[in-house]
Amino acid sequence: MKLVATARNYREIKLAYRADLVELRLDLYPFKIDRLPKMRYIISCRRLVDRGKFIGDERTRLERLKKFIGVAQYIDLEYDLPDEIFNEFNCKIIESYHNFKMTPSYKVLRDLVENGRGDIYKIATMGKDKDDVLKIVKLLTEYENVVAFLMGRKFTFTRILGAFLGSPLLYCSVRSPVAPGQVKLRHVTKILKYLGYHPS
Repeated sequence: MKLVATARNYREIKLAYRADLVELRLDLYPFKIDRLPKMRYIISCRRLVDRGKFIGDERTRLERLKKFIGVAQYIDLEYDLPDEIFNEFNCKIIESYHNFKMTPSYKVLRDLVENGRGDIYKIATMGKDKDDVLKIVKLLTEYENVVAFLMGRKFTFTRILGAFLGSPLLYCSVRSPVAPGQVKLRHVTKILKYLGYHPS
């Protein structure tokens, strides 16, 4: 499992030195490749529909992502993009599904994963009850290379739970949360240490 710190500016990149990977949100800050310190990066550019801040046409957004292929460990692409878009990215891909309203049925989540085209499938949905927790646990225990957690402060623990159930990535914030229920990197490292987590 790798710790991922989401950065919104160059200052947060520097503060994320304890993370294994740094997620650069291109929709939140105009990062420049020649100014990036030598680190391992996940590159994303969130659309308004995914509660991101990117304003512009889709081709412009995708071209912005492509510019970072040479420095990225992964590029994050949304699940509803067509196959031809995925084929344009000659790199490792995180295919992501976000639902800020609810958590769909397990069948829907399972079908998303089984039809995935990326190297890692990321599922982040809004939690409502224990049944939603069970869906996430089942996904993590039945599939490899799946990141799955529930959003919302009440379900923050599902982010940590993923580390113990085989999730390849654990997303954290550097300072204030970028998504509902996100935990600061320094707090996550302390929690994992306290719980006796040892990466395999």
